Amino acid sequence: MRAFREWKVGDNNPADYALVWQPPVEMLAGRRLKAVFVLGAGVDAILSKLNAHPEMLDASIPLFRLEDTGMGLQMQEYAVSQVLHWFRRFDDYQALKNQALWKPLPEYTREEFSVGIMGAGVLGAKVAESLQAWGFPVTLLES
Repeated sequence: MRAFREWKVGDNNPADYALVWQPPVEMLAGRRLKAVFVLGAGVDAILSKLNAHPEMLDASIPLFRLEDTGMGLQMQEYAVSQVLHWFRRFDDYQALKNQALWKPLPEYTREEFSVGIMGAGVLGAKVAESLQAWGFPVTLLES
């Protein structure tokens, strides 16, 4: 007996648990699952699909999401690196370098360099904290 199997269209074999990313409706509909584990940071996509297709999953079946499997630190590092990249005008200086020119460019102030983060969940909050620690004004937008 295999502990895991990959679901394919037309597979109606029973399963106790489903580990999913963006499952099609027919993958979960009519199953007697004990739980569904979403292999991503959020469940918004599945909840939207459930609103449109309530037959997809019985309301009594628990839906679990990952909070942070190491993605938080990676997202923080990436976000800080990209904000600093644009804040310090790296592309503008690279363009000047390519023209063999050197001239200082006007600097941005942190106050005028606000950052918006779409998604105010666990990961978005971590990114916001790291950017606020650098002094950037941050707006968190609910998804």
